[in-house]
Amino acid sequence: MDNDIKIYMNDRAVVLTEERINTSSIDNEQFYVFENKKALAKRLDRFSESDEKCLHIVHHNLDDLFEYVTECFKYIEAAGGLVTLPDRRILLIKRLGKWDLPKGKAKKGESLHETAIREVMEKCGLESSPKITAALLHTYHTYRRDGAHVLKHTAWFAMRFDGEDHTLYPQFDEDITEAVWLSVNQLNRVMQNTYESIRLVLNEWLMVNG
Repeated sequence: MDNDIKIYMNDRAVVLTEERINTSSIDNEQFYVFENKKALAKRLDRFSESDEKCLHIVHHNLDDLFEYVTECFKYIEAAGGLVTLPDRRILLIKRLGKWDLPKGKAKKGESLHETAIREVMEKCGLESSPKITAALLHTYHTYRRDGAHVLKHTAWFAMRFDGEDHTLYPQFDEDITEAVWLSVNQLNRVMQNTYESIRLVLNEWLMVNG
């Protein structure tokens, strides 16, 4: 892993970074130099309950640091898609009152490409399969479920849907209340009511296709 890794906790960021900065002049509430796994778990818990906007965790080996962090959570692999029609309208869902993109947990033995396509079809009720056109990026976010603190890694893919039937059927049992095709000039209202990780995905796509 060559770049810093950003993990979102309720739109506040934990940034995993290698020890290439002078932390002696940095506020200790914002930067934490890795000591051991037990102390790391305590610092992450403290951040999750605080109002700190960002916490940088510093270690000389980013791969090792990421592994230590994942051990503090229940780790889940997931995948999702940013799907467009030939006219460039984008498939978006509204879940729990916020705009989102279709994604979900990988099944055993399933590739992330397969997961992304399956989840798009299930979450939005598409009758035929979209086609993956490119890999976009990876996001990480945490949440609590059934008493467990979960860290979800999501691999995002750009997709194109060429099927004749564009009808969408939101998966209501997954708390999805809307599934719609929106034009690029309608994304402002989406950006105002979505998650930071979803903004990253949309902005990544817009950099190339906007």
